[in-house]
Amino acid sequence: SDIDILNTRIEISQKVKYLGRTFADDGSLTEEVARRIRAGWAAFNAIRRELLQSPQKTRIRLLTTTVIPAMTYGCETWTSKEADTKRLQRAVSNMFEIAGCDPPDMEKQVLRRKLKWAGHVSRMKYDRWAKIVSEWDPRGSARPRGRPPKRWADDIKDSIKIFIHNEALRGNLGHGRRRIGILEARRAWSTVGRDRVTWRSLVRSIQDGN
Repeated sequence: SDIDILNTRIEISQKVKYLGRTFADDGSLTEEVARRIRAGWAAFNAIRRELLQSPQKTRIRLLTTTVIPAMTYGCETWTSKEADTKRLQRAVSNMFEIAGCDPPDMEKQVLRRKLKWAGHVSRMKYDRWAKIVSEWDPRGSARPRGRPPKRWADDIKDSIKIFIHNEALRGNLGHGRRRIGILEARRAWSTVGRDRVTWRSLVRSIQDGN
């Protein structure tokens, strides 16, 4: 509905840029991912000449410290879809192909950053805004018809399932109870995140690609 403040009607917009990120009224990341890709190409073109004249090890380091951060800025709060991740992956693959390097897995790049932030949020006090909004349900108790919109916490839950699956494949679920016992018990991610050792092990498993 319309909002009036001091007899002035507040303009309604379908998208708005705030703190370097574009927010859409429907929660989609289409515009934001497009902006991140443009930012990535801008960072790539800024170092392109020096990049192509450098040894491969230096190329990888330059790309990792300039292009990747530009493309993943603010991704800690994304509720990304598979299509969004594929768009990022295609852009990164093109850049790394030009540089003659193997591209990183953007799904893991984004997920790792989200897990690090989730760990910080889980250890915050309950009066912190980041903590409050992470547990806030703006839609109330009634769920709309069809599949509900994907929530930020859903990605965190999925990552824990991946971690447990990988640990099971390596036969580690019977060992290191302090490290993975909490996860095996399927407790809430906000509870798991309070244990720094367990959470860092989760992040590291994504980073190592295991």
